[in-house]
Amino acid sequence: MNKVITESQKFTLRNIANMLFCVESSVLPAQSNIAQKIQTQGIMYNDLCKDSFDTEAPLNSNPLSIAGFTLVELLVTLSVFAIILTLIVPSLRTMILNSRLTSNIDSLVSSLNYARGVALDRAVNVAVCPLGSPGSTACGANWSSGWIVVTQPVAGAPTLLKSHQTSVNDPVITSNVSSVVFDPHGLSTTQSNFTMCDNRGNAFARSAMVLATGFVQSGTTPGQAVWNNGALNCP
Repeated sequence: MNKVITESQKFTLRNIANMLFCVESSVLPAQSNIAQKIQTQGIMYNDLCKDSFDTEAPLNSNPLSIAGFTLVELLVTLSVFAIILTLIVPSLRTMILNSRLTSNIDSLVSSLNYARGVALDRAVNVAVCPLGSPGSTACGANWSSGWIVVTQPVAGAPTLLKSHQTSVNDPVITSNVSSVVFDPHGLSTTQSNFTMCDNRGNAFARSAMVLATGFVQSGTTPGQAVWNNGALNCP
């Protein structure tokens, strides 16, 4: 004789059935002992699961009520974006140009220090001079084209140690010397001054120098000469 279960027990059974068997709105197999047990208590499986899954999406009574931008909102957004660009672009350009100047002055100082080190190590004259043509040991006339590091032995052919070629976007380089020569003691023949400028002019120019003692130094203040703290003059 089947026992009549209470409403509380029905509720508990319903929750258990929902948790265990209501997956993808599937139906319990007929041979399932639990399904048979539930059905013997007068509870249909479909009744247990009917509230677990709602396969019918609610219809949108107003298909035109779709979220989006109005023309005014779009114009305001574009205006704000334009204002931000006017603030960011000049600062970004300044940062790029400053980085280019710093990179070039650091490369020149590095080559000068390298040349002095080789002169001391090999006990031979080493020159830093403008690049003539790529791969050549002959000095050129324009520092803005780049520079080379080359040995100048008393006897024998010179040896190209290092070459740096600039691009059309790199700064203009001027100097008071046509070359810097380090002797076997690491001394330079004379003091050499270098100025690097871009199209922004004197205020952003950078400088470097080589003392007669062979000491190499770059300026830390834009627009100021490292050799006398005076104002730099771009060509």
